[in-house]
Amino acid sequence: MKISLAQINVESGKCEQNFQKIKTLIQQAKDEQVDIIVFPEMCISGYLLHDKFLDDAFCNYIASYNEKIKALSAGIGIVFGNLHYQAIQDVKYGRDGRKARFNAVFFACDKKWVKKENEQLDGIHIKHLNPDYRFFDDSRYFLSGIEVSNHLYQKMDALISPFIFERNGKIYRIGLEVCEDLWSFDYSVDVTSVYAQQGIDFLINVSTSPYTRNKEHSRHRQIKKHVEHLGDKMPVVFYVNAVGMQNTGKNIVLFDGDSSVYNTQGDLVFSLNDRFKEEYRVYDFKNNAIAERCENKILAALTCAIYEFDRQIFPFKPKWVIGLSGGIDSCVNAALLVKALGNERVIGYNMATKYNSQMTKNNARILADKLNIEIREGSIENINDATLTTMQNYGYENTYDSLVYENIQARIRGHLLSSFASIENGVIINNANKIEVALGYCTLYGDSIGAISPIGDLSKVQVFELAKQLNEYFGDEIISKSLIPEVIDDEIYWQMPPSAELKDEQLDPMKWYYHDYIIQMLLDYPTGNIEKLLESYLDGTIYEGPLGPWIKYYGLDNGISFIEDLEWLLNKMYGSVFKRIQMPPIVVLSRGAFGSDYRESQLGFLKTSTYEALKLKILSL
Repeated sequence: MKISLAQINVESGKCEQNFQKIKTLIQQAKDEQVDIIVFPEMCISGYLLHDKFLDDAFCNYIASYNEKIKALSAGIGIVFGNLHYQAIQDVKYGRDGRKARFNAVFFACDKKWVKKENEQLDGIHIKHLNPDYRFFDDSRYFLSGIEVSNHLYQKMDALISPFIFERNGKIYRIGLEVCEDLWSFDYSVDVTSVYAQQGIDFLINVSTSPYTRNKEHSRHRQIKKHVEHLGDKMPVVFYVNAVGMQNTGKNIVLFDGDSSVYNTQGDLVFSLNDRFKEEYRVYDFKNNAIAERCENKILAALTCAIYEFDRQIFPFKPKWVIGLSGGIDSCVNAALLVKALGNERVIGYNMATKYNSQMTKNNARILADKLNIEIREGSIENINDATLTTMQNYGYENTYDSLVYENIQARIRGHLLSSFASIENGVIINNANKIEVALGYCTLYGDSIGAISPIGDLSKVQVFELAKQLNEYFGDEIISKSLIPEVIDDEIYWQMPPSAELKDEQLDPMKWYYHDYIIQMLLDYPTGNIEKLLESYLDGTIYEGPLGPWIKYYGLDNGISFIEDLEWLLNKMYGSVFKRIQMPPIVVLSRGAFGSDYRESQLGFLKTSTYEALKLKILSL
């Protein structure tokens, strides 16, 4: 038995283009005498289409490709994920009253649908476990296999039945799953176990599984949990994932591939690349070969995000306009742009005021020279002065708070970047990191603008690490080492501490490393709650984790100081939702990115009674 894993870049909405890619690979598999070729989940339309799945004409269009793929199956088995848009017996309507839609995996061979042992739904397995967390909204659009069984007054797992596949005189009993079906331990039905109890020869899981840091470790653990549960009934598992980029509107979601085969002990025995690249390889149950792991995964992910976003969203190949202050965030983004797109389409603008140090301006110029990108330098002092004069014409004397003047500078820069982009027929990249986004440390219509926010899901600490990787990649000190702190024995040493440089001797108000950890803890799915942090402070276990050294470093081992700092952070964070919902789409890298991943209402910081009680105990220490 030869099974080919077709790890393809599924572009959202581009059905014919995706189909032609599938068609080409099917022919290649036939030429290589492959028995079964496997494609990812929703490989015709893409997965993250949101309310486009409510468009009847578009759904009919997507589903029309099922028959086209079946027609290509002469002499080969084809397993592929797509939309099923026909009634299943008397299940005609979804819970929204519209025509029922199903996320499904199909199995065709010899221009027919492969039969199932229970003779229900030949050639089709309906996704049973619909994820409705993070940016997933499957139940908004699709009925699950469990719901279909309930509608038909059958057991919840009645539709889970092996496909009977005959090849070279031998009969194989094969289980098919769609993505979440494998992640079954928090659900009422364990799809993998139901198949295993029926004695299948192997299991194929088609996925469009988003990349987040260390996702592969979670999948390996999931497989091992199935082994512990099933013992010697555990089947060989084929996992075929997509690559590339899709989006939710508010987030850029990446797919790293990493298609894999696991043996009956749950060990990884075969894999394709995890570098967000397309790949096609054949597994014959003997040629164990594990692809070399991507070393700098975040760098590879952001390169993919920028490249694919540019290619898919802006096919006219615009100039990319970046405010290049010489700080670490703008330097990192400039280097990422060049790595992803080359240097000819990147223009940096250094828009200085009297508050910008010569060192940061030099950082911008040196980086531009080394990356060989165009840089335009100038002063915005005249526009600042003109704005203040104009405000006086409206009765506002020059006696307002410093923050007003700081925001004026940021908005002028945003206005100029927009004008430059218009002249260049270009688009703007946003330079915010996750900590700035979380705390609202940005100016609306100023440094919060842009078409995409590549590092908006990276803490400042992670940006430091990314800067080192970029310097290594380019083989030069592209990003000045003066911008990257050294941490020695839990002490931070800065040559050039982070600063917005909007007033004299200004430093960013964040407690780096400490605030980075807290914000990530609050956002990671399943989201942490602040009460757990307070409990760990009270019982001392907080010192055993990554926060411990920084509590001491910043003098927060005093209860009053700890609470004052924490409430400053929480009030800033929950008070700046109005800014975040107006910001550009953020590339998802963690398990909790702002946007449609971590969803927010404008509520402010809501204190529970538990919080208040724990706070009082800490203050009395």
